[in-house]
Amino acid sequence: MQNQQDRNNKSILYAIIAILLLFNIGLFYLWQSGNSKRDELTNVNSALGATIKQKESMIAAADAMISQYKSDSITMSEANKSVSRELAAKNNEIARLTFELRKSGTNSKAIMAELQLKLADMAKRLAELERENVELKVKNENLNKENAELNTQNNVLSKEGKRLKSLASRIQSSEIRVETLKKQWITRKETNTNRAKDVEALRISFNLAENKIAEAGERSIFVKITGPEGITLNSGDGGIADLLDGKSTKYSYKTTVVYEKDSKQVPATVWKPTNKLTKGKYTIELFTEGYLLGSSVIDLK
Repeated sequence: MQNQQDRNNKSILYAIIAILLLFNIGLFYLWQSGNSKRDELTNVNSALGATIKQKESMIAAADAMISQYKSDSITMSEANKSVSRELAAKNNEIARLTFELRKSGTNSKAIMAELQLKLADMAKRLAELERENVELKVKNENLNKENAELNTQNNVLSKEGKRLKSLASRIQSSEIRVETLKKQWITRKETNTNRAKDVEALRISFNLAENKIAEAGERSIFVKITGPEGITLNSGDGGIADLLDGKSTKYSYKTTVVYEKDSKQVPATVWKPTNKLTKGKYTIELFTEGYLLGSSVIDLK
C-alpha cells in the first residue's frame, strides 16, 4: 500500500515538473517573440528617425541655397539677363520642392531625391558663376589699371602738347637795336655815343618775327635794362612782370604793340636814365606774356 502511494506521488511530481517545463518553454517563446517585435519596431523607428533627419537636413540645405541665391546670384548675374532667368527658374524649383517636402509625411524619399539633384545642380551653377566673376574681376582690375596708365599717358601727352603749342605760339624778336644817344652841345641834335657818362637816353627798337600759330592781338612788351652791377634800371615807369615759371622779374618800362601774325617792325621807344650811366655791359631784355622775346647787350666805355 505504501509503495503504491509513493508511486502516485512521484507521478504527480513528474506531471507538475512537465507542466512547469512546458510553461517555461511557452514563456521563453513569448519572450523571444517580444524581443523580435521590439527589434523590428526599433529598426522601424531608427529608419523613420533617419528619414526625418535627412528631411530636415534637406530642408536646411534648400533654405541655405535659396538664401545664397538671394544674396549673391542676382549681383553675379545682373549683367547677363539670360543667366539671371536661368538661376531664377532653378531657385523657384528648389523653393517648390522644399514646400512639398515640408508638408509631406514620412513618404518623402522621391521628393528628397529630386531636391538633392536640384540643389547639386544649383550649387554647381553658382560655383561656375563665382569663378567667372573672379575672372571678370581680375580682367576688370587689369583693364582699370591699363585705363589708369593710359589716362596718365594721355595727361602727360596733353600737357606736353599744350606746352609745345604754347612754345610754338610764342612770338619772337628777330632783331633788337639799341642806340645810345646824347645831344650835341651847340646844335642840340641827337647823336650816338659809346661813352657811358655822355649817354642821355637809350633808343630801343626791334622786329617781331612771323608766327602763324600765335594769336593776333595787342601785346604788352616789358623792357628790362640791367646795368653792370646786375641791377634793373628804373626811371619811374618800371614794375614787376610775372613769368610763366611762377617767378617774376623787374622791368624798366613797358610798351604796347599790336601783333597780326606777320613780321612787324615795332616803332622805337626812348628810355632816359635818372642817373649817369657807368662803364660796363648793359643787357636789354624784352618780355611778353611771361616769356623772353629776345635780348641784346651793349658795352659802354
